[in-house]
Amino acid sequence: MRFYASTQLRAGLILRATQRTVILRNPQEGSRTMCGIGLSPVLRKETEDGSAEAVISEEELYQYTRYRWLSDESEKLAARYRRFNLEALLDVAVKTAGPGAKSCIKVLKCLEGQYNKAFLMTMDNGVEVLAKIPNPNAGSAFYTTASEVATRSFLQEVLNFPVPRIHTYSLNPLNPVGVEYIIEEKAAGKPLGNLWRHWPRESQLGLVDQLVDLEAKLASVLFRKHGCIYYKADLETKGIPTQSLEASISSGSSSKELDASILEKYALGPLTQAVLWEGGRATMALDRGPWANAVDYLMAMGKNEIQWTETFAEPQMNYCRPVDTPELPDEYISLLKRYLTLIPYLLPTIPGELHSKTLCHRDLHLDNIFVDPDTKKINYIIDWQSTAVTEIFFQHKVPPLLPPPSGYEETLEPLSEGSESVNRSGNSGDILNHYQNLTRIKNPLRWAAINCSHSSTLTQPDSLVSGTWSRNDVFSFRHALITIAAHWKEISPNSSSCPISFTKHELELHNEEMELLEELGTVLHLLQDQNLISVGGRVLREDYERAQAVNKRVKEMLMDMVEDEKQKALYEKIWPY
Repeated sequence: MRFYASTQLRAGLILRATQRTVILRNPQEGSRTMCGIGLSPVLRKETEDGSAEAVISEEELYQYTRYRWLSDESEKLAARYRRFNLEALLDVAVKTAGPGAKSCIKVLKCLEGQYNKAFLMTMDNGVEVLAKIPNPNAGSAFYTTASEVATRSFLQEVLNFPVPRIHTYSLNPLNPVGVEYIIEEKAAGKPLGNLWRHWPRESQLGLVDQLVDLEAKLASVLFRKHGCIYYKADLETKGIPTQSLEASISSGSSSKELDASILEKYALGPLTQAVLWEGGRATMALDRGPWANAVDYLMAMGKNEIQWTETFAEPQMNYCRPVDTPELPDEYISLLKRYLTLIPYLLPTIPGELHSKTLCHRDLHLDNIFVDPDTKKINYIIDWQSTAVTEIFFQHKVPPLLPPPSGYEETLEPLSEGSESVNRSGNSGDILNHYQNLTRIKNPLRWAAINCSHSSTLTQPDSLVSGTWSRNDVFSFRHALITIAAHWKEISPNSSSCPISFTKHELELHNEEMELLEELGTVLHLLQDQNLISVGGRVLREDYERAQAVNKRVKEMLMDMVEDEKQKALYEKIWPY
């Protein structure tokens, strides 16, 4: 008998198991803390659905309390714990709240993201401001904060883009607050996530109209290099070398250089993504940019990973192999060197203008868009942390708030040349079609990038390479390279042979690992699809006891289905929770 019989059988077994599971809940309510200026602010946190508030203690302001994990929880919670001087933060916030503000009367901890803490602070004059503090897992707090501040300023100054205004910020962790922070205006309106499913189709299509216009506005500014935007003075204060920000703005078929008086205060600097700073990388002299072209960027990512692997990587268990045959760093370095060989061939064959570099929001999901509930107009786009200037073909195909159907890259149906019609009917799938059609008309650069042949396959290695060994995910990186090699004649029909290859033994081992991981992945995705345990083992805090019980029951069921003790021992090892 194979490890799994059928998807339907497993689903039935899992559901029956959860029906027998006792759900344990033990919510604890925190207490008020005497802290602040003048008055003692009440401390609250936003509930998951945003409809209510719960009392919390001061310690819960510093903790990560939204989710728990079924594996490595202590490490993950520690990476999201950030202590600071609350009274000092309140002092700063009060000073930004305008005339008459003397004290903060309420601190509301907003729903937590993975990389920041955000607090909505209400003053005694009625003004509300938002304080943002990066978690330790966000990467370099200096670069992350400095780049977000400058990027948002650039968006407002050059494009009049709808982002909340920043009142003040600090890049010095030795300030009285004890951490880097941003104090900004409260985003007016409501998160789109609270409203979207209640809107009629016509309103949803109207929102997509606005979204495409904003994306086209972002794409209108073309940069010379790949990197992150900073204030030149912020980098110079730290003694960090700066590179001038060179950019032009396009309008139709023409473009003009941006005003030098605007550009002179900005600079282009290193990328801020957390993966480039974690696991010992923060102390390494890695190449984080900026770069003149995509090849230089891709080569830097590969070489950075080789440098980290040679310095920090230790042999690690690959549970698809015998216990006495661990996966070695040298095997990973061999893959990385093949990746470097492949890089010159990874850039899609596209017109030169598609190698232009633009800003693009990295995570445009529903809750990062604030709208006026009455007019249904976009008020603000939030969460610009780690935004970078990149080549268009590296950017998302479709905003995350519009999840594409399976096979999206192959099923696009572009408008015929010269067509200007836009379908506004209410049939299923029309929202995505509407986005595609409008993008074709209003943002031709993005449309051309969306339709690049094999672009997802070619850019997949880049999305995986940084931190692959740290994540214990060599399989996915290897699979991305093998996929390119296997489809080389389709990808590059005019070239003689693929510049990289894999031995028969490597492919056999990879296929054995793939078979095992696919079996495991099927079960894990069933748990996620049934809203029981998300892939990765992250669950809402209030669902933790239930998830533990479900996990225990499902694991026992799987162990009962294996063929022999050897197979049982294997699945004991690879079960992730």
